[in-house]
Amino acid sequence: MYGMTSRDRVNLVFKHEEPDKVPFFEQEVASNVASELLGRYAYTGGGGVGWRDVAELVYQGKRDFLVDRLCADVVELHVKLNLDIVRPPMVPARDATGPKRKLDDYTYYYEDDWGFWSVSRYDPGSRMFMRVDSRLRREGISSVDRFVQCFLDEPVEVDESEFEAFDYIVERLGSERFIAGGGGIAVPVEAPWMQALFQKPDVVEKYLDHALERTLRVVELMKAHGADFILGGGDLADNHGPMYSPRLFRRLILPRLKKLTSFCHSLGLPYVFRTDGNTWPISQELFMESGVDGYGEIDAQAGMRIGDLKRRLPKLVLWGNVDCAKTLVYGTGDDVARETLRCLEEGAPGSGYILGSSNTIHPNVPTGNLLAMIKTAHKYASYPVKAPWRT
Repeated sequence: MYGMTSRDRVNLVFKHEEPDKVPFFEQEVASNVASELLGRYAYTGGGGVGWRDVAELVYQGKRDFLVDRLCADVVELHVKLNLDIVRPPMVPARDATGPKRKLDDYTYYYEDDWGFWSVSRYDPGSRMFMRVDSRLRREGISSVDRFVQCFLDEPVEVDESEFEAFDYIVERLGSERFIAGGGGIAVPVEAPWMQALFQKPDVVEKYLDHALERTLRVVELMKAHGADFILGGGDLADNHGPMYSPRLFRRLILPRLKKLTSFCHSLGLPYVFRTDGNTWPISQELFMESGVDGYGEIDAQAGMRIGDLKRRLPKLVLWGNVDCAKTLVYGTGDDVARETLRCLEEGAPGSGYILGSSNTIHPNVPTGNLLAMIKTAHKYASYPVKAPWRT
């Protein structure tokens, strides 16, 4: 038995003090993987399977059933896997309508009060739930203008019924485990928005300012509902690098991210920025100037390695790096064990490291590979951490 609770353990990591063992965290475990682990169909979210569950149950008017199952299944899964951090899911508001209609067994049509529509489809082969069409895609950059005009007219408000699962999970797990809240700032990763970055950056700035005001309110509520830190950020890079230049990042994201991290710190909440992809070209701005306390979804296949980050950015808390794009999907159990050991050896010394995948345990990760990562962590994550071939 270890002598610390998960809360003790993660608290020390955020102070860069070595705990009894490296904490372990996954922000999501896909419902199909959780179902194998729990021996019944489990609603835990995670990628396409989880998004399809939400779309289908809300469409059927079973929102409360979804919330009840999410609560029970997320709690049971975290207890079974002995995860040190929990990221409780936000749920659809009580008055959420979900999809307007189903086009076929796997395809859902959405439309908001502003007349912006989209179509999302679940592909059973890839287990992905993707937006396949939208007004924004059809109309391009002119639609971004219209969307931002409508967005700015919306009041900054959050329906607290979205916190129902959050409250349930905090009540049952929050006394012993660390609770991750959310609250990010990002430009939507869609072609018309990328075009607007260069042609209409002033419009994008108006969108980001209003989005930031809502995010600050969300963070305030996260603190009130029991969050211990904010796992925020927003996707902005792929394997080749950021989707926009350091100059645009400095103009559009950096000043707003500084406001967000400062606000979090005023509430006593560390802020961990999460994005996959290669972030080295903006590392100065993102990790040294913004005020972020940590970095997650660290993407090994994009050239982001724990050892390099520890050397160049020693003040950051780092989470992840076991590759969920290749190793956790296609590797053997031994491959997963080797990569887990590499992350432990590079990340653990001096603390400041939380073990996990490079994003999530998504629907295409074999359950056996998740268990191989957990088994390796249980065997080798105790301090002082050394890879077995060096003992």
